[in-house]
Amino acid sequence: MKKFISRTAAFIAAAAIMLSATVSCSESESDKRAKKDTNLAGGDVDENVSLNLDQMPYGAEYQKLLPEDYDTPLGVDRDPRYVSDAEAAKLADYFYAISAKDTAYLEKALHPDFLKYVLETTGSESAQDFLEKEYELIKQYTGSDFTFTFVLVDGIMKNTDVTGMEAYDARLEKAVPNANVSDKKALMVNCTYSKPNDGGSYSLQMRLGEYVTLCVYTIDGEPYVVF
Repeated sequence: MKKFISRTAAFIAAAAIMLSATVSCSESESDKRAKKDTNLAGGDVDENVSLNLDQMPYGAEYQKLLPEDYDTPLGVDRDPRYVSDAEAAKLADYFYAISAKDTAYLEKALHPDFLKYVLETTGSESAQDFLEKEYELIKQYTGSDFTFTFVLVDGIMKNTDVTGMEAYDARLEKAVPNANVSDKKALMVNCTYSKPNDGGSYSLQMRLGEYVTLCVYTIDGEPYVVF
């Protein structure tokens, strides 16, 4: 993982290696422009394969969750069959918190015990200190100040592949012992961002050279971001 990812979750480097063997990413509009083959199905669909949407892999359908439709600070593009409105909203909260340096949204995105654990393990004096550090680390890749404008979930770990989740499970267990988890998923996330006095839109994934891998765990019925 890139530096700012390892800052928030150094142990995830090993998980990322496992995930690379178990996760294929679906093709988003940004990826089409980059001419990358990231089809979760792993190649062309045979003409005899059913094209029923319910049987199609991640990325067969995309839908935008917009701030005016749901209480989110950013829009999120994702396959709604795999990523719910509530899960998408937590991703929006997380990325907005970083670029706006807004602790209220960080507290919405993370389970309170997990947030406490993150602050302890990253040596952050406060949630504000953590966000300031994250912002500066990402800025090394954007090359300037930035504001996240949109979140794109371009891939998801297959439900049958659980090995790559073990590192995340272990981290969550340390942070929230015996958490009542009813669902979990690893997501391959990209963000668009803008720069000050610049009308352009830029891709974080293109700057990093890889997706940001984030998990969403549903704990006591509420989704939270885990990294």
